[in-house]
Amino acid sequence: MIHNNHNKINSTQDAFNLLKIKSNLLSNKQKKHLHDNGYLVLESTKFLRNNLGKLRREVNRLIKKEGVLGGWDGKRQFYKKGKMFDPGTNRLGNLIEKNKIFADLITIPELLLGAKEVIGNNIKVCGLNLREPIKGDGEQKIHIDWKPRKNKKEKYGGVVCMIHLDNSTKKNGSTRIIPKSHKKLGWPGEHINIYKKHKHEIRPVIKAGSIVIVNLNLWHAGSTNISGKNRRMIMVNIKRRGLPQLLNYKKFLSKKTKNKLNEVQKYLLAIRNSDKTQKKNSIGVGNYYKGDFFIRSGGQRRQNKSWH
Repeated sequence: MIHNNHNKINSTQDAFNLLKIKSNLLSNKQKKHLHDNGYLVLESTKFLRNNLGKLRREVNRLIKKEGVLGGWDGKRQFYKKGKMFDPGTNRLGNLIEKNKIFADLITIPELLLGAKEVIGNNIKVCGLNLREPIKGDGEQKIHIDWKPRKNKKEKYGGVVCMIHLDNSTKKNGSTRIIPKSHKKLGWPGEHINIYKKHKHEIRPVIKAGSIVIVNLNLWHAGSTNISGKNRRMIMVNIKRRGLPQLLNYKKFLSKKTKNKLNEVQKYLLAIRNSDKTQKKNSIGVGNYYKGDFFIRSGGQRRQNKSWH
């Protein structure tokens, strides 16, 4: 049991010790794959095996409840009546505020180990959101989820952990990944045509209940959901402490929700009194994309500064 004495936690390793996470939960082969290729597929975790049905039901309830308002958390000042946050998709934001089961996702041991492997002993949860492409839509240009590195000695900013609530295939909008591209410096558009298929891209088939850990600097993109089948994916954005959150959790988590969190969750979300307060309400990944984000069917571009 984790007691709520958050002064004990001064580092990620302290949090791991409280959660009794052992580094050998990920094999050396898995760690090497993550470092070399910029991503890692984890096919099964105990928490997701036990809670997949509950997560799906709660996500469906929230999508139905929020409708076009889904995903606008922290950005409501930009909302215009009837305007979807991310046209062509179902979106949900600030999931931690909406059900405790989502807060429990951020302490999945394998997820945290993958993040620590890339970031080191200083991690922070910066976002927890959902994206689901609807039939005939969801195509994205090739992009990265954080600012590009300026030199090869610069540390990586973090990872996005893609929790798949459904099987992900070429027919329902699977993620396109370009292995090893995280090692490139600069924006993808400085190297390639980001609106075309890349010769080295892959689209791995991912089983429901799996987690794909992706380096924020890996070139990747969503694809069109041609089948209309569900492809609900919860994205846990994790960065080095000191970098901004997608949503300012100190502000946008209610006192009631904060009181339900254990000390490790409070540390990971940086919502303790001792944690530095972020000035901005939200930082969209779109701030770093340099231009439009999605492609309509037929290749016509459209402006959209949404974020994972």
